[in-house]
Amino acid sequence: MENIEELKIQYMLLEERIRSFILVHSDLEYVQGSNEIVEGGAFTWTELSPESKALQLELWREYISISRQARKFLTETDSPHLELFEESFLEVKTCLKQNSMLWGPCLQDIFRNMKKELDLQRSLVSQVNYLSRL
Repeated sequence: MENIEELKIQYMLLEERIRSFILVHSDLEYVQGSNEIVEGGAFTWTELSPESKALQLELWREYISISRQARKFLTETDSPHLELFEESFLEVKTCLKQNSMLWGPCLQDIFRNMKKELDLQRSLVSQVNYLSRL
């Protein structure tokens, strides 16, 4: 199960790159009039620069590759947590693609939520590694 240890490292490295992408390369803008519909208002992602779009694509491809490996380990070991993994995957996917509305203007909060999901995914993979040793 050496590949699982490598996968966990890949998750940690990806997390750092996503942190930079969200906090340095991304921004949000208030949706005019949304405060009338939702308390505090709604926000959308601003248009990325060409360089940031290239970084986004690179991170997306890396995340898809890591996710496929994790999904494969979970499937091969008949993990009961595959559905939880898929839900978490969709959360990270949505934030990476930056194609959804958000209910708060804080990029730190957005990154913290993404980190929580990446930690969950890494944890699920770790459980596969632990169970395989028994």
